[in-house]
Amino acid sequence: MGRALARLVGDADAFTRTLEEQRPQVFRTGEWPAGLPRPDELDAVLHGGLLRVPYVEMVQDGAVVAPERFCTTRTVAGRREDGWADPARIGALLAGGATLLLPQLDQWHAPVRALAADIARQLGRRTEAFCFATGAGRRGLDVHRDGADVLVVQLAGEKEWTVHEAPADGRWRPGPAPEPGPVALHTVLAPGEVLYVPRGAPHAATGRQGLSVHLSFTVREAGTGQLHAAVGEFLAASGLDHGLPEHPGTAAELLAAAAEVLRVGRERLAALTPQELLRLARGPLPEPAPGTPPGPGPLGG
Repeated sequence: MGRALARLVGDADAFTRTLEEQRPQVFRTGEWPAGLPRPDELDAVLHGGLLRVPYVEMVQDGAVVAPERFCTTRTVAGRREDGWADPARIGALLAGGATLLLPQLDQWHAPVRALAADIARQLGRRTEAFCFATGAGRRGLDVHRDGADVLVVQLAGEKEWTVHEAPADGRWRPGPAPEPGPVALHTVLAPGEVLYVPRGAPHAATGRQGLSVHLSFTVREAGTGQLHAAVGEFLAASGLDHGLPEHPGTAAELLAAAAEVLRVGRERLAALTPQELLRLARGPLPEPAPGTPPGPGPLGG
């Protein structure tokens, strides 16, 4: 467990401390972990004919590009279906300054899924993967904040990054950051290099050389909203009915049922530790367990 993270940042335990301290940092380990996609592999996927919205998006000048500008319509099994990626249209938009985004790469690219799952198990937090391609001198998004910690892995070309300090009080929202504050780190990433961007830290990236391609592992963390929701889900799963009738017949029976639900709820909550609540709020980690090879697929016999 944790081999993917160690290959990206060197010392996984040291990175965990960096994560807790919320300070941006560049890692240059000289390794290329197995599973990281090469640009020509992603190009083959684009030309393979199966990539479709919402697994492909484009942005330009800070705005989302309408799918009909980079997608085509097909007839599949007698039905007209929209949203299929059109490599020619995507190439033309990239040449015109747009940025290509492949969201949730971990959902359809098995090696990236394995990397994201390994990182998630190491850190105890849900991890997803997004791929970005940007032309030289171009910027997909203006300065903005992400709602997750991000590990940026440069796959091709170079990208210039400016990361500002995150608000110390935790009072921020994801999205545009027109007043980003002091710069915490300025760097240019080359292929194989990794950048950590703390959640909430305003940042922007600009392509430097050729077509710049990077993969972002977003490491999700719970907020107060998820903690509140986890309490409700915990109680809902705790069997608060305690043998009570579903529809008490009288007002007195209804009050008695309310008193019993409160009693059982308080009893359940008294046994819930802050550590367990945080684990529940972070959500389930991926399966199978580390070291367990996946079973055969439905077509594998």
